Amino acid sequence: MRKRIIYYGAKLITEQIGSSDNYDKIQRVISIIITDENLIPNSPRYYHRFTYYDPVAGIELTNLREIHTLELRKLPDIADGTQLYDWAKFIDAETEEELEMVAKRNPQISRAAVKLRELSADERARDMFERREKGRRDIASIMEDTEKKINEQWQSVVAGKDSVIADKDAEIAGKDAEIAGKDAEIERLRAILCGKGA
Repeated sequence: MRKRIIYYGAKLITEQIGSSDNYDKIQRVISIIITDENLIPNSPRYYHRFTYYDPVAGIELTNLREIHTLELRKLPDIADGTQLYDWAKFIDAETEEELEMVAKRNPQISRAAVKLRELSADERARDMFERREKGRRDIASIMEDTEKKINEQWQSVVAGKDSVIADKDAEIAGKDAEIAGKDAEIERLRAILCGKGA
């Protein structure tokens, strides 16, 4: 995780300038890492700020790169009186009671809690809407598939009936031809009989 933080921060710096740009175009990159992991295991503190700093001389090389870490797992049960602690508890709250407790201590967090509830309500409403839409689309899709299958079956039945009708038509045409042949034979015989009688 620590290597990833360094890598992505370095990328954010190097991507700011092209080959013909000057270094003075580089803007500050501040990473804020909020994690439930034990990121800095050799420190009991829940918050750290890292920079390019010489601790012996007490000099910061540059403020272009800052990394802030907030390890929620290390939050003490008792408030330390800082706003950061309250915000960390707000982020870490899992129940409505925990949220209420933090909101009571800090008016800003109280407003954030109200906004969070509004967003959660909106999210639930959006979720319900999306579920309804999904249900509507599913029903429409099922109806479309069913209609398609019925049409295919009907076409198959109609094609079968057409084939039977065509066979019957051919049979009738054959009978008509046979009858016409018989009629012609009868006419020929009649002509012979009439000629004999004359």
